[in-house]
Amino acid sequence: MSDPVAAPSANDLPGRRSLVPATLTRSLSSILGPVIGLLVVIAIFGVWKPERFLTLDTLDNVMLYNFHYAVAAMGATFVIVTAGIDLSVGSTMALSCVACALAIRGGTIPESSLGTTIAIAISAALLVGMAVAARALESGLRRPAALIRAALGGAIAAAVVFLFCYLFAGRHVAPFPAWLAFLVGVLVGAAIGWLNGALITRLGIPPFVATLATLGAVRGLTLYLANDEPVSRDPRTWDPRAIAAIDHLAKLHHSDLLGLRPNYWITFAVAAVAIPLLHFTIVGRYAFAIGSNERTARLCGVNVERYKTLCYVIAGACAGLAGTMMTAKLRGGQPTEFTGAELTVIAAVVIGGTSLFGGEGTIVGTILGMLMLGLLYSGCVLADISSNVQRMFIGGTIVLAAALDRFRHLRG
Repeated sequence: MSDPVAAPSANDLPGRRSLVPATLTRSLSSILGPVIGLLVVIAIFGVWKPERFLTLDTLDNVMLYNFHYAVAAMGATFVIVTAGIDLSVGSTMALSCVACALAIRGGTIPESSLGTTIAIAISAALLVGMAVAARALESGLRRPAALIRAALGGAIAAAVVFLFCYLFAGRHVAPFPAWLAFLVGVLVGAAIGWLNGALITRLGIPPFVATLATLGAVRGLTLYLANDEPVSRDPRTWDPRAIAAIDHLAKLHHSDLLGLRPNYWITFAVAAVAIPLLHFTIVGRYAFAIGSNERTARLCGVNVERYKTLCYVIAGACAGLAGTMMTAKLRGGQPTEFTGAELTVIAAVVIGGTSLFGGEGTIVGTILGMLMLGLLYSGCVLADISSNVQRMFIGGTIVLAAALDRFRHLRG
């Protein structure tokens, strides 16, 4: 069914033609909590350690250690607004970071045994076959016809994977230029997001289970591609073109643009795009509609599967961008980096006022939540509070934010 002209929202489906969407008006009220929390954190540590906390150096440290989390959290906001979840953020960031570094380094594509290739091809055939079967059954085909179509799709997928492994294994790849490697990292993240969306919408797997599976699988793929070692800049083994490319990419973090690191400007640019995308476009308004009441949104003509998958693609692309930005900071790829990053990202989104029940949230709130977490960490370090107590503070903050969200919905 074609998409309707007016985008439905939580309360008024189909959508109302107003200057300020109702979803934005409701979501702005949720910013009050993170604003108060941020002010409380600033007040506590500002009184406790004013000479060390209330400085520009503290703000720079917060940006230095959290800009990549902020980018990933802005993408995750789209998913959580749809009442979904993405636990694979950290693994996606690591894979994108390593993929970008490997693209710059170039080298020989590793060969795999025949048994491994067959196993990968069979796995691809099963996933594609089940997705095709589900799609066919939803379209009204009888079970035998759906099974035939699924078998054909699975066979094609297996053949493509097998031929790819056969044709490209052992081939030498020249070093990519910095801009193309950067794009590779972002596209890898978007591909993982698409996979998450397909598992959830086509196979009907719950978001928690689907992204938990990709969390482990993507991390394993990252370690496999990196051979369990960091992909670090090495003048002794790297091609001179690769050295020049990684140094060029590193300027995103280790240079100055109008008084700030270019990575910071990229973060601001992501926010400048994400805010109107969530609140003033069909994509965002459909995301709110799906999170508020998926069944009603579907009855009003919203292609739920398409837009839910698109939200996961946005989240994956943002995670990929965050990982690629970290390639510039690290001057290479770290396959074991970003372990537990998904918890920080989800915490920032929830603390920022986005409801875990879906249908409510803002990018500004997410940024405030990330800033609050960063200042809380920095304040604890400046106050010489142990890391164990820091975890207790962060955990308590997350529980408090979730409890307030629950209370707000019960009251409503």
